[in-house]
Amino acid sequence: MTDLQRYKQYEAGALCSVAGCDALAEFEVYLYDYYIDTAVEFFEQDLTCPFLCKSHMEQNEAEADGERRPRGQIYYPFSNGHYAQGYTKYAPLASVFPVLFDATGQPFTKEVVIAYQTINDELIQFLSKHPDKLHDLDPRRFEELVAELFRKQGFQITLTPQTRDGGKDIYALKHDQFGKSLYLIECKRYAKHNKVGVETLRSLYGVATVENATKGIIATTSSFTKDAIDFASPLEYKLSLRDFDALSEWLIDYTTDA
Repeated sequence: MTDLQRYKQYEAGALCSVAGCDALAEFEVYLYDYYIDTAVEFFEQDLTCPFLCKSHMEQNEAEADGERRPRGQIYYPFSNGHYAQGYTKYAPLASVFPVLFDATGQPFTKEVVIAYQTINDELIQFLSKHPDKLHDLDPRRFEELVAELFRKQGFQITLTPQTRDGGKDIYALKHDQFGKSLYLIECKRYAKHNKVGVETLRSLYGVATVENATKGIIATTSSFTKDAIDFASPLEYKLSLRDFDALSEWLIDYTTDA
């Protein structure tokens, strides 16, 4: 169904299309028909009722009035509100939009993102479309996400132990024709209003200097204080600041190159 005509794209957490229903959508709804003379099947997302929860899908079928046959007409309580020829079919959203669902078939609600145990392509694709969900990741998952973004760029990655207190979360090493480059990365999964201060930068810069690293990088889901930016400005070749907007761009680049 890659060429299916859609009028409304599904987004994680979308509700059933029935007015007043607050249940999560579980099925995409189609208008289906079959042209006997040309042996062509017709699929189109239902303009009047694109998504249904399981309960309303079952009710829609139980109360349908008419014969499910090519070029026929059926009256449904919820779908095909324009009474077009054809009849209603359904597809589980987990199979139609797998990138927005986890391995259990559950949609990526906030709770699912928080509990997600593995950083993989599907989760990164979801986050590239919904970067605000970065704030819902567990701090360790956020570190693993940043590590994966660097791994995709050809770096050898080592995450430091969770109990460490050494001013860095990730070692990113790259070998190329110009030699070796070592980046020390500190990850701060902060709320939007909680800016990264200058002390964090001073600490990472000191560690990077002691360990003779190529550069220190601070990656955060928030932004940086003025003092932090002022501190980093003259050290652009030794210290890099990557805020929420920069991370959002990284996620898009990752999915574009996938």
